[in-house]
Amino acid sequence: MTDTICDMKTKLALVSVLSIFLTACGGSQTADPVPAESNEVVVVAQNPADPANAPYYIDGIVYTLVDGSLEQPIDKSEVLNKFKLLEFRGTGDINSDGTDDIAVVLINDSGESGTFYYLGILTSGATPIIENTSFLGDRIEIKGIEFVDGKFEVTYLDRDVETSFDEPPSIEIVGIAELDEEKTTFNFTCRDSVGICL
Repeated sequence: MTDTICDMKTKLALVSVLSIFLTACGGSQTADPVPAESNEVVVVAQNPADPANAPYYIDGIVYTLVDGSLEQPIDKSEVLNKFKLLEFRGTGDINSDGTDDIAVVLINDSGESGTFYYLGILTSGATPIIENTSFLGDRIEIKGIEFVDGKFEVTYLDRDVETSFDEPPSIEIVGIAELDEEKTTFNFTCRDSVGICL
């Protein structure tokens, strides 16, 4: 009888030790389910660059402004090639990613007789469009920039081909920038009332 009681005590002790061991190892607990991996990629639209400190692609060359301007020496000349950002600015989501893009006007004075005006657009997103400018005209007068029906429109005054640059510009033109269907490049067009834009 004593042996039987001892055997029972020994078995109970073993069961208790085993129970404690399993509890410590998590054997008696239900493990939290492992979250399933998601294949969804979260896309966060980035704001466009600061226009005063951004690159602009003009005639095959990228010019990067610093604090709204850039001056570069010209080979075999004491004259500087100057770029300057004007105060005109328009905002709107031209690439439809939920973040506003920016349109600006900058001028280029190469030290010769002309002062050339460009519409520049900075887009939001991880891959901004490199070819981001369009030539507007020489010695024109900018009136403003607006975002209309998914496009940037810059209104300015220019001359017809028969008017001297000594005369002030007087013909109103609207320059229009929109993205192509692939959203990889800009299409630039213009409209006016006298047939300058063909």
